[in-house]
Amino acid sequence: MKMKYIFLTLILFTGLFSIKLNAQTNKNNNLFIKKIELKLNYSNVNSRQIIPDYTSSTPSLIELIYKKNPQYNFEALYGLNKFISVGIYFGYANGTLISNKITDFGPNYYISSTKDRFGKSIFYGIESNIQLLPLFLKSDKLRFNVYCPVRIGFVSQNITNLDTYVKTWDAPVLEYGAGLGVAYYFTKNLGVFGEYQIGHFYNNRNTQWKAGIVFKL
Repeated sequence: MKMKYIFLTLILFTGLFSIKLNAQTNKNNNLFIKKIELKLNYSNVNSRQIIPDYTSSTPSLIELIYKKNPQYNFEALYGLNKFISVGIYFGYANGTLISNKITDFGPNYYISSTKDRFGKSIFYGIESNIQLLPLFLKSDKLRFNVYCPVRIGFVSQNITNLDTYVKTWDAPVLEYGAGLGVAYYFTKNLGVFGEYQIGHFYNNRNTQWKAGIVFKL
């Protein structure tokens, strides 16, 4: 009889402990989710273009760098504490390589050419945001945010041969940068942001800007 009460007491204790543990787990999960930050943003990337040289009578190709191709990015960060968040980023850009070949030329007309290769690129890597305002202000309800973004990653370019439609991948290229970012939140969860970074970026670029929306869960 005594063992019966001990057994029931253990069941009751286990049940209460399970309820408490489950509540604590849900609380921890909510805290985890609330530290996640998602970003959708727009930037641009240099495009390497190989085109005919129409200024010379001798048929030749020249390589130029353009800064007009849009780049679309997605970022996900997790706040380790009020000062540092870490995460990953992915990006996509079309037309990072446009290559032409000379098909015909003559003394009385310009060089004739056709496009023979076309490239698009995928950007991926890790990043961190170092918050600056908590160093000076203790409030957690600020709509304005200033931080230092740091990132390092790679760019993989997929090139399509337009004569054979064979696709090949270039070897990944390293890129990295650090700079300054600002954000303004219209609500507790939704805001806009802009960043400017200095470093080494794809296709011979030393600076990079981006702007977009940020969502805190």
